[in-house]
Amino acid sequence: MRKSTKSKPLKKSSLSSSSKKAPRPEDYEIVLHWSDDDACYIATMPAWQNARTHGRTLEQATRNAHEVLTMFIASARREGTPCPEAKVSYSGNLRLRLPASLHERLAREAQREGVSLNQWLVARLAG
Repeated sequence: MRKSTKSKPLKKSSLSSSSKKAPRPEDYEIVLHWSDDDACYIATMPAWQNARTHGRTLEQATRNAHEVLTMFIASARREGTPCPEAKVSYSGNLRLRLPASLHERLAREAQREGVSLNQWLVARLAG
């Protein structure tokens, strides 16, 4: 005789993507600039519809921005609304496919200048 088992309904939270971690204030970009008109530093958070705060010093403006982001994230969680996408972090590595003939030409140029191909490419891209 076969034994049947009852399955429990899944909770809504278990259906959501578990691979996506909750954002943190430090995941978001903060843009700081001095305002002569206000005589303070203005901190703007572009991902949050350019939300702003300020501080007399860079440290204070950054600290205030983190507090604002903490409140925004908590509010979004409470209301069940999604948070904006956080900034993308880059590893600093770039894989590039190019014709062998171009690779050879670039490598020879770097060798003529006495630097690695990586250093030569970075200098050209940055310049």
